[in-house]
Amino acid sequence: MKIKSVRHTTAAGDASALGLALAVARELHPPVRRAPELVPAVSRPKQRLASGRRRTVRT
Repeated sequence: MKIKSVRHTTAAGDASALGLALAVARELHPPVRRAPELVPAVSRPKQRLASGRRRTVRT
């Protein structure tokens, strides 16, 4: 595993250094675009399992 050196210009102004942490994380992990989600061409209604098996009526 190779260690990447990151140069930043953000000063650690607050106690948690959140701005600095976000700047370094943004440099190490650039945003990636998601693939477009595909919609199925035809959606059929789901068949019910009970419709094929009908009960007989006892008298």
